[in-house]
Formats: sequence, structure tokens, C-alpha cells
Amino acid sequence: MVWVSAAAFGVAWWLGLYLLARDPRKPLLRRAAGGLLVYAATVVIDRLAGGSPWFDGVRIVLVCAPVLAFSGVFVRLLPTRAVERVDRVWRVGLLPVCALLAMPAAGGFLPAGYVLGAITLLALLGTMLGMLGQQADWIEDSRRSAAGLLTVGALLLGLSAALILLGLNVLPSTAMLSVLAADLVVLGLGIAVVDAFDAGETVRAAMIHSFVVSAAAAAVFGGQAALALTLAGERPALIALFFGAIAAAITLQVLHVPLQAGADRLAFSDPQLFAARVELRSATEALLRKGDDGGAPNAVSVTGS
Repeated sequence: MVWVSAAAFGVAWWLGLYLLARDPRKPLLRRAAGGLLVYAATVVIDRLAGGSPWFDGVRIVLVCAPVLAFSGVFVRLLPTRAVERVDRVWRVGLLPVCALLAMPAAGGFLPAGYVLGAITLLALLGTMLGMLGQQADWIEDSRRSAAGLLTVGALLLGLSAALILLGLNVLPSTAMLSVLAADLVVLGLGIAVVDAFDAGETVRAAMIHSFVVSAAAAAVFGGQAALALTLAGERPALIALFFGAIAAAITLQVLHVPLQAGADRLAFSDPQLFAARVELRSATEALLRKGDDGGAPNAVSVTGS
């Protein structure tokens, strides 16, 4: 089962970092990335906890966190006239309430956890329904593929989270938690399509390139830890090493541009040389995001439609 958890962790960690690297200044991308990264951390903590009773309350909080994050994502996709007002309610009202409920829930007071789960699921459903009103503006452009991804992903995420929170484990608990990865990835892909359209870019080539390189790096470095895990058994230290190797390999690949820029800033004292290297890397990244028709919005799609 650790291999299933590793796959779920790796995909969620990669997609979260990919969305964050696109533009960390955008609330839409920050919230989607936050939900994916928190989920990835949840998978690791679940493996290390090993079904300990103390983890039940923590699991509820960690499962609710991505649901809450994506309700915030849908707030940013509401019709323009309502975005700022609803976003203020989400930030000033919903987040503090959920934080207050999360503290006793994580401490083992499960009724607070169930209330937290109900609030976050209702927030996800409500903001998703509000987003549906925006889809009328997406019919004639490539965001129509994103509308389907976001709707299906939100419904599946809500259903999977509800089953986990209610303890209706139709699969083993670890497998149930891993199922959430598919729902979150569908949502993350939808967000990437919407953001790429707004930027006038294509997303398919850049995502495939990032995923293939990250998967190869994770297989090479995580595979060495996996060998030790296979030979010595599932010890907590080796499990942590296994997931840590996967996370480090993916992080170095997805964030290679800002990491290289930081290294160049330390290595090169000539501002012109530093600027030239930044320009070359930016041009390389731009080629991956350029559509076949020169980056026109109708080239933005992950489905080929």
C-alpha cells in the first residue's frame, strides 16, 4: 500500500508546486496549490501515523483543509461582480471559524471535527454552484473543458471527503485517502487551464514536460529509498526517507527556474550576465507555453478539445 500512497503523494506534490510556480502572486493558484500540498503532506503523515488512534482527529482536519482551500478557489471563479465581496467573507469569516474548530478537532474532540467537515463541504458545494453561473461566459472558448473538470472534480472531492469523515471506508483507509488524489488532480488541471487561458498561453506541453521530467527524477531518487524500504521493511525512518527523496526530486525539477536564478545571483557579480541568463531561461519557458498558433487563447487545453 505504500506504493499507492507514494503515487498519490508524488502527483499531488508535483501539481501543487507546478501551480504555485506559475505565479505565486495569484490567489487562485496559491489556494489550489495549498490544497494539493496539504493533501500530499496528509498522505505522508497518515503513513507515519500507522493507524494510531491519536491521528483520527488530525486526519479529519487534514482532509478538510484541501476542501476548504478549493472552496476558496471557486470563490475566485465566481462572476466578477461578486468575487471581492464573497472572497472577503471567505477570508474574514469562514477561515477563522474553521481554524477555531480545527484546534479541538485535532486534539481528539471529534464532534468539532464533524462540524468542521460539514462546514467545509457546504462551502465547497455552495461556491461550486456559484461558479456554475460563470460557465456561460466560457462556452465559446477553451475554458469549457475546464468547467467540466472543475465540476466533476468538486463533486468527487466532496463525496470522497464525506466518506472519509463519516468513517464509511468502502476501501482500506489508506486507499480511501489516496483516492482523493485523483479528485484533486482533476481540480488542479482545471485551474491550470483557466489560468493559462487568462495568460494567453497553452498548458499542455508545459505540463507534460514538467510531469515527465519530475516523474523520472522521482523514480531515480525515490527508487533508491524504495529499495532500502523493500529490504528492511516499513520502518518510520525509511518511510520518511522514501517520501522525502520523492519530494526533493520533484521540487528541484519543478522549481528549477527560481532555484537557478538564486544560484546565478550568488555566482555572477556582473548584472548584465545575470540578466542575460534570466532572459534565456524565460525564453525557454515561454516556448513550452506557446501554442501551435502562437499562444492564442483557443490553444489552451489539456483535453485536446
